[in-house]
Amino acid sequence: MRPKIAKKAPGERLVKRMPLRTKWILCAAAGILLFGFGLSVVTTAAFKKGMNEAFYIWFLLGLYGLILTSLGLVCLGQAVRFRLLMDINKKMNKQEKELAKQIKKLNHLGEVLRNKEDKKVEKKEEKKDDRKGKPNQRKVNEKPKVEKQENPATTDEV
Repeated sequence: MRPKIAKKAPGERLVKRMPLRTKWILCAAAGILLFGFGLSVVTTAAFKKGMNEAFYIWFLLGLYGLILTSLGLVCLGQAVRFRLLMDINKKMNKQEKELAKQIKKLNHLGEVLRNKEDKKVEKKEEKKDDRKGKPNQRKVNEKPKVEKQENPATTDEV
């Protein structure tokens, strides 16, 4: 059996675990250094061209300088990206905390309302229980019901 080995670059896990702030600082520093070094190589190539050196020397030196300059710009772009992600995460965390506070308030209000409703329901049930216990009790304004009796003279009994 062959052991399972991750097919990732050696530092890839290290970079993934690295916080955004560290990535931002490293990319910004590397980008500034590469950009500056690339510009100096390009100026050296231009100086060699002015001194009428061989074509391949100043051309390859200039090409190398342009590659370094563009790599520096790419690193600076990544640094800007990491900085934006940091800012966005900061804002999202603030909004998340505010929403959590609002949810806590709403949950508390919901509990208060539920407790009030429960108390109302309990009072209604108590009133119903009281009425069931005393069936002959009438309301104060209620008149007693009188059953109509049939007049014996009007009935047809044979």
